[in-house]
Amino acid sequence: MLIGLIADVHSNVVAIEAVLLELDALGVEKILHAGDLVGYNPYPNETIELFRKRKIISIRGNHERALLTGDLSDFNWFAACALQWTSNTISRENLDYISKLKDTESISVADIEIFLAHGSPNDPDTYVYPEDVEPGLLTITNYDILVIGHTHIQFKKQFEEGIIVNPGSVGQPRDLNPASAFAILDTDTKRIELKRTEYDIEKVIEDMQKTYLPEELAFRLRDGV
Repeated sequence: MLIGLIADVHSNVVAIEAVLLELDALGVEKILHAGDLVGYNPYPNETIELFRKRKIISIRGNHERALLTGDLSDFNWFAACALQWTSNTISRENLDYISKLKDTESISVADIEIFLAHGSPNDPDTYVYPEDVEPGLLTITNYDILVIGHTHIQFKKQFEEGIIVNPGSVGQPRDLNPASAFAILDTDTKRIELKRTEYDIEKVIEDMQKTYLPEELAFRLRDGV
């Protein structure tokens, strides 16, 4: 069985549609998302509706938590502006969907135990960069695979205890590669493959310029920063 691993879609329905085409072509049967459906980009309702339609298993990220509480104190000006815009744009039905998501999730598939966390498994707002990864993060959860997001930087590290993977960001990569990032887990071999796919960045920029979202958020998509 193939499982798609994604994170940090951030209201970029154009990017997630491109990733879903790749996942469908590969025969992926289940998709797990490590948080941050909304923020930054101009399609919050379309993105959430697609998640609901495709039955993607998702947790909340820091952007969802801030959207629900209205507390933007930990966000920079650009991120706060985007969340305020999202708050004014999102439908009641989609906000209700977000409110029902958990901060972490555990999934058992084909005798593989998977733990989803947005940041660190013991602190959802902690940024875990590749250089911060250590086996102790796995022993906190006692799971075979830890899937995280938050940094928008794609990596995979394998230890005797299991695998820690950040599939990278679908909607706003920050590892100098503008292509959408995702990963594939093969439950038969217990191997994870990191993958990228291009999407129509210029369409997203054009649509963002029609909104009150900061242009800086649009132009950064070209450089993957």
